[in-house]
Amino acid sequence: MYKVITTCYNCEAFIKKCIESLLCQKRSDWEMYIFDDASTDKSFEVATKVANGDSRIKIIKNKKNKGAVYNKTYNFVSHAKPKDEDVIVTLDGDDYLGSPYALCYLDKIYSKDYWLTYGGLVCLEEFFSSDLRKPIDWSKSLRNQMFCITHLRSHKFFLYKNVKDKDLRHRNGKLFKIPEDIILNVPMAEMAGKNKCFFITPKLYYHRYHSNSDTIKNFDHRADVVKNDISFREAYHKKTKQQLLDWECDWSIV
Repeated sequence: MYKVITTCYNCEAFIKKCIESLLCQKRSDWEMYIFDDASTDKSFEVATKVANGDSRIKIIKNKKNKGAVYNKTYNFVSHAKPKDEDVIVTLDGDDYLGSPYALCYLDKIYSKDYWLTYGGLVCLEEFFSSDLRKPIDWSKSLRNQMFCITHLRSHKFFLYKNVKDKDLRHRNGKLFKIPEDIILNVPMAEMAGKNKCFFITPKLYYHRYHSNSDTIKNFDHRADVVKNDISFREAYHKKTKQQLLDWECDWSIV
């Protein structure tokens, strides 16, 4: 089963395209979990209209803005109840899949026993240099490569659940809001190792940068978290699949 995580904050202008890009997929074995993070626009109403009662699309509206880390961990697991072999796909509310065969492509990758995918990114508004969309440089620490794991991000749940609760939080115990892509994906890549991570080359994921984008609004904060916190944390050790399966998720209720 493909379980798609979609976080949305004031994505009224984008969420329709996002949902439609999943509805047109040639594979139908998916569920989409849209977390409207207390938007102040009509994101929820637009999403509800586009979903049109499709039972595969679950739309959850938060009463308070919680941030991407909460929505992609606690909130997602609480609602989606994923199984170990489920493939978790990140499709942010202001982005969309560029091909109706995107999930078919992922299926071919996972049939070869990969555990994580990244790459295939197209930036509609150029913000980063193209060298930040190359494969991971495994000779260097992943924690000092800020954008080394770009969209299309997907992974097996048995890998996801091994990210420790303490690494979802600031040193004072408060849950991070961002940068969830680094906080979640770097540990997973470290545990999987080079041979279980697949870099996608076809252009499958279209990413938008706009005035309300977390990447732009919180760029300095993101850089500070990486430089002064995440880069100093102990890297995760590579694990076998059995070790990953045996791990009991330790995320605390927040």
